[in-house]
Formats: sequence, structure tokens, C-alpha cells
Amino acid sequence: MISARRYSPTNSYFFTWILRHSYGAYICRVYKAKGIGLEVFDRVKPPFILVGNHSTLLDPFLTNNFVPHPIHWVSSDGNMRSPIMRFLLIKLVGSIPKSKAIPDIETVNWMVEFIRKRKGVVGLYPEGQSSWNGDSLPVFGSTAKLIRLLKAPVILAHSRGAYMTKPRWSYFRREGRMEIEFSELFSPEMLKDMSVKDIDEKLKTAISHDDPAWAQARRIAFRHPRRAESLELALFACPACGALHSIASKNEQVFCRRCGFSAEYGEDGSFRLLGKGDSPTGFDFGIKPVSGELLFESLKTWDLWQKTYLEQRIARDFLVNPEQPIFSDERVSLLRGKRMDTMDLQGKGRLSLNSRYLLLRQPGGREVKIEVADIDGPGVLKWNFFEFYVGKTVYRARFDDKTASGYKYAMALEALAALRKAAGAKET
Repeated sequence: MISARRYSPTNSYFFTWILRHSYGAYICRVYKAKGIGLEVFDRVKPPFILVGNHSTLLDPFLTNNFVPHPIHWVSSDGNMRSPIMRFLLIKLVGSIPKSKAIPDIETVNWMVEFIRKRKGVVGLYPEGQSSWNGDSLPVFGSTAKLIRLLKAPVILAHSRGAYMTKPRWSYFRREGRMEIEFSELFSPEMLKDMSVKDIDEKLKTAISHDDPAWAQARRIAFRHPRRAESLELALFACPACGALHSIASKNEQVFCRRCGFSAEYGEDGSFRLLGKGDSPTGFDFGIKPVSGELLFESLKTWDLWQKTYLEQRIARDFLVNPEQPIFSDERVSLLRGKRMDTMDLQGKGRLSLNSRYLLLRQPGGREVKIEVADIDGPGVLKWNFFEFYVGKTVYRARFDDKTASGYKYAMALEALAALRKAAGAKET
């Protein structure tokens, strides 16, 4: 069990200064990041809350470079499970750990501490995670309640071009440009007269952003010869033949290993059809046929379709055949731990998910089986660390193949949970 003292966030002003003027300055230069509206910091002084749209894994580092005060970021404790990262993020940077294993009240108490007592700056991303498809994710309603509670100024850091420069699913940075615009979203005076609902609506509007659409509207190209590689981290369903776990990528192209469907991923985040594939009957699951047309105008529309399609496929094919794997991958390590403790290896082998359980089958026949009904909070850390909880115990699936998608497992578990909920509602 971790004591409160072990994750008591502190902040080294000297280390923050070094980090801002070394790594922060470097990534802003290579990302061609521009700060807009920086004069807001001449008027608004700590304590304040900083919020932003979460477009890329490097958002906090990019934002830090433009804010003239140390920021205590609310961060997933999945980043803090090694002693070195725990010391770096909590003791030097002053990050506030958050996970399903740490009650919300503890995270809120630290935020209150930094705002009301230490007169500092707390940074958070109301979406809770960075986007896979470049469009904003839903905002947690608890953020509006927190803002209403603290009644501190709220600064918006609205980033544009960050996702297109370095999508969450990609290991390569593109040549392009990005900007972060700072503005005061709420003042203490405004908050006195606003309800939680009003705050939530304004926050959602402010955070909303579709990065590929922004790039296309401005005709900004984000160039890299291997710009489509690793798209299978985000895409798992073929729109031509309907196969799951058949998408692959190379250079600027994405294709289906089963039917041969292929498309080019453009420098503006759009898709251009290259080949329809050899599916004998074609495939139409509530979308336009591929014949001579752009199948999906963006990664967003493809992603939204595959989520709906996956749930329908599970309901149609996998619930009636519960032993049939929905997804599987070889050479997967399964680890287990608590909160920010170092995780213990449970085994390595073939990971598979069906409608009843998640199974790790190791060489020699040893198995680790976890009931799907016991799994909570599935998600992905960084590129493809698939994590989930069973009670307060956290599990992590670590793939040897860096293009193996943890996202598809998280989506399948969410679909299974939705189907169980719907079935339960029908019974009552």
C-alpha cells in the first residue's frame, strides 16, 4: 500500500526552469510551436487553473514552455510506476497523480492545496486522455464541478496542429506547424454567477477542436514519407471486407491484409482510395460502398464507424460463440500492480479476448484468465500499453510488436460492457 507521503507532489523551481529552457525549448523548436495570447499572463497571476484540449502525448511539455510559472499537471499514475519516473514527475515536476485506484477526493484535495494554500498553477486536460483520431473527446463533468468549487481564474491553452504534427498512434513527427493560443476562459467574478451546467457547456465549446479539419481548412501539409505507419494502432476494422484485426500500414499507405483494400493517408489527414480489395461481395455495414469514392473523409469518421461496427459484430457473432476470440496477439507480457507500485510480471505469451474472459496463454500451457465482467476502466497508456483494473489492482498488457493495438482491446471491452448494460436494462 502506498502512503500519502510517497505521492505528495512537490516542485523544484530550478528543475522546472532547466526543463523549460532545455527539453521544452527543443520540442517547441522542432514542432514549430508558436504561442499566441501570452499577454494574458501579464494580467492573470497565480493561483489559476490551466485547461486545454489534449491532442498529443507531448502537450504538457509544449504548454510548459509558454507559461511563465511552474504547472502542477494532473497526470495518470500509469506514468509513475517506475521509481525514476515517480521521483521525476512527483518530486521534481510536482505532478498530481490520478487513477481509478486513487479516490477522486485525494486528487481534488491536492488541487485545492495548490490553488488555495500554495497559490500555484494546476494544469489538467478535461478529456482525460489524448485523442486517437484528432477530434476532441467528451469532457468529464467533474471538471466543471471542480472549477466551480475552486473559483480561481481558468486559462485556456487551445492547441492547433499538435495532433497533425505527432498523432497519438505515430512514432514519427511530421514537418508542419502548430500553435497554442492562451486566453482567460473564466474569471472568479464570472464563476460566481455561473451554474455547473453553464460552466460545463462553455468548457466543452472551448475545448472542442478537430485538428485534421483545421489543417484541411487552412491547406496546411504535415509531411513525412512514413506518415501512415502504425495507423493500425488506431484502426482495427476493414471497411471493404469487414475483417477485424486485419489493418496494416507502410509508408504513406494503409491496407487490409485479408482483402487487399488500400488507401493513402494524406498530408492533411484525409484518405484517398487506392484499391477496393477483392472481397467477393463487397461490404456495406451502414456506410457508402467503396467503388470509386473516398470511403472515409477522415480518421475520425473511420474511427466512429469501427466502434459502432465492432459492437454490432460482437452482438451478432461473438456473444453467441463466447469461446471465439474477438482479438488476439502473440508475444504479450501481462503485468500486475497497485497504484504507482512497480508492476510484477504475470507471464508472457498469447493474449486473446472473447466475450467471457481475457486470456494469456503461455508456452507450456500455463494460463492467466480474467473474467470480462470483472474488468473496469480499460484504456491505453502512451502508444499501446493496454491497461485495465480488477478492483483496485491494475493490469498492463505490454506488446513486443510496437504496432499491436491496445486500443482495439479497450474498445471491445467497452462494447461488451455496453451490451451487458443494455441486456440488463431489458430484463428489468
